[in-house]
Amino acid sequence: MRASVRRSIQALLDGADMVTMLTGAVSGAVAGYTYYPATFDADLRLAATGAVALGGVFLFTTVADAVLAPLRRRFAQADVADMRAAAQTRAAEARGVAVPSGLSEALDQVTAAAEDDAAHRAAQAAYRIDLSDQLLNNPGRWRGYTNGEATYYLAPGTVLHYSREENERGTPEHRYTLLTADDPTPVPITNVRDILEDLAPRARKTAENLDAVTPSTV
Repeated sequence: MRASVRRSIQALLDGADMVTMLTGAVSGAVAGYTYYPATFDADLRLAATGAVALGGVFLFTTVADAVLAPLRRRFAQADVADMRAAAQTRAAEARGVAVPSGLSEALDQVTAAAEDDAAHRAAQAAYRIDLSDQLLNNPGRWRGYTNGEATYYLAPGTVLHYSREENERGTPEHRYTLLTADDPTPVPITNVRDILEDLAPRARKTAENLDAVTPSTV
């Protein structure tokens, strides 16, 4: 329900409360004045009329509250939802995140968030293979993807791949594998030393190839 319509209905409910109170007061006063014995003292009659009027107000408002309670509760929940949404919007704007103007823009934001989430998860779980806390824990070095996977560029033709899967018990398992351009077979990585053992021979081979093609200066 739109906020403007809800405010209009809320104003009508507030007006109904006033009408209910007046109706109860008038009805109680009429009943008290009409049915009070005329032979009794006039001052007591006025006091009794006022008491009955107050009783009428209480009775009418109690009945009205019981009837209108579901509607009031619905409006209260809607107001809370609006306030929560407004607070979230202000918080997003304070963080520099623009409120999307449409579904396409919202999809772009969620896509970017999913990629960033994957990069952070890969960096956060990297302590499992690198306790040095120096290399793989930097989310800025990871490239996340919407499927939850991520890659870490190590060297030309060599990247570290991250994925998250659940085992047969439903427990999430973080998997790191080394992918190279000259060998399509993923190499499981359980320790940062595994990466070193793969990169070191490559570095030596590259140096040897450079030495082989570099002309001698002797």
